[in-house]
Amino acid sequence: MKSTILFLIVSLTFVFANAQTKKISREYNCFLSIKGTEYSVATVESWSKFKRVKSNLLFINTKTGETKPIDFPDGANLRTITQIKIDSLHINVVLIVANTIDWNEKKGIEWNDPKQIFISSPSGNEIQQLTENNYFVNTWSTNEFTGTLIVSGYFDTNKNNKKEKDEENSILLYDLTTLKLKKKW
Repeated sequence: MKSTILFLIVSLTFVFANAQTKKISREYNCFLSIKGTEYSVATVESWSKFKRVKSNLLFINTKTGETKPIDFPDGANLRTITQIKIDSLHINVVLIVANTIDWNEKKGIEWNDPKQIFISSPSGNEIQQLTENNYFVNTWSTNEFTGTLIVSGYFDTNKNNKKEKDEENSILLYDLTTLKLKKKW
């Protein structure tokens, strides 16, 4: 009888102690082979028991096996990863659309927080945020003749960290060879 009780106490202690540990699992998703290079990129998502806690990128040199991780803030949501390759203009970049800012500072980064556009080199060694933190990206397109990135969205003009009806849609033009803003209206 004493051994049974001792066994139950030890078992329950182990179960309760094990339930308290925060196990983080990691998943590699959305692989993209970067054409014209030896690189591929993957999203890396870290999950706790009930939610995603981190999203990052991992650039992989498929020739040497070397990797280059790109960290984003905790809770970031990587929406789109696309290669933009325009041989005639010597443009070969990776475009990333991500939610990386928690504007309401209450529940973490959510779907209604602003999306930003980042541009990375094919190796991941250089990465730059193109759009400003107060700009909500809606959609984008490229013009392959001029090497221009066209971005549609809106600025938070009243600085209340929300999209409201009085905030007008605006268009931004970026030069993909210099990664500089050409025009906004």
